[in-house]
Amino acid sequence: MSENDLLRAVAAVACGSGHPAAEELLREADVRVIRVVDAVNCECIGVGAVGVVAGSRVLLGSPEFLLEHGVELSPIVPMAVSDGMFLVAIDGRFAGMVLMDDA
Repeated sequence: MSENDLLRAVAAVACGSGHPAAEELLREADVRVIRVVDAVNCECIGVGAVGVVAGSRVLLGSPEFLLEHGVELSPIVPMAVSDGMFLVAIDGRFAGMVLMDDA
């Protein structure tokens, strides 16, 4: 999955769920001239968000959030996850991460 495809999916779920990161993700998509599609069945759940984009289930949140939803994270090199970092899973598999600007 390309970086732009990942951003497209994450922005769609964040917007549909009312996630606090939605506005910043949409701004970045706009800068990159990425068309964000509508997501369905979106909701914020604790420290993450979930929704369906183009038929794929997308999760956005903390490592704990993804683990709670059955996403295997052991192949990922252990690292410190900052407050502005969200992990992303698509259809139950780790797909990438998004680092939000603190500015």
